[in-house]
Amino acid sequence: MELGLKGRIAFVTGASKGIGRAIAEEFAREGVDLALFGRDRAKCEALAGEIRDENGAVRVVFSAIDFERPDTIRPAVTAAVEALGGVDILVNCAGGAPRGLLEDIPDEKWEQGFAVKPIGLMRMSREVLPYLRKSTQGRIINIAGTRGREPSMFSVMAGPINLGTLSATKVLANALGADGITVNAVNPGSTDTGRWTDLIGREARQRGVSEAEAEKHLLSEVPLGRVVMPEDIANVVVFLASARAGMISGTAINVDGGRTRSI
Repeated sequence: MELGLKGRIAFVTGASKGIGRAIAEEFAREGVDLALFGRDRAKCEALAGEIRDENGAVRVVFSAIDFERPDTIRPAVTAAVEALGGVDILVNCAGGAPRGLLEDIPDEKWEQGFAVKPIGLMRMSREVLPYLRKSTQGRIINIAGTRGREPSMFSVMAGPINLGTLSATKVLANALGADGITVNAVNPGSTDTGRWTDLIGREARQRGVSEAEAEKHLLSEVPLGRVVMPEDIANVVVFLASARAGMISGTAINVDGGRTRSI
């Protein structure tokens, strides 16, 4: 399917690893120019170099942003806009809630989590908005999580943080529709990143079984029987950024192999 994204400009936060990295790489394959943002400047720089090597026609810039330090947002956005000439697509992929019971999570972890999602993504969206309004195909795509719809006592932070992200997505979609900007969320299920490895280890310890047995148990809860790959998320994000998805806005798409039981 021709998505018609060549020559568009995308800003991706949380781009240095995992899902954010996969999203950036998939955009590059579609010929999208990129601004990579993350707390680890060195990793963003390394990814930018790899993308340039593999996709020579794609322009790539990078900058460090830490949503716990709001003063880092505007300079990074301004520099990226000056380098690339604007922005068509914003992907808010930064942040992820640690697993744990209520008694496991200290106040500072709650504050850090909400500073990134949804507060940080709203700050980033506000900063990018004047430039998105100039685009003929403005897009905001927020990476949330399935626990926003189906909370778990074992991931007590993920429910409120991702529910806030889903609510922010709907608010922005309603507010920006008149500008022709679509706003959607993607909810990854358990995804094959470092967090998946941590989850397997935690499950093995809690159940007193091997990690292989723990992984088998976790995957038994997924109707499709496999872990989500970062590329699975990236494929949906790239589609939502395209003209093909021009009438999809204010919604959230689960990419979890059918794991979420709610409708």
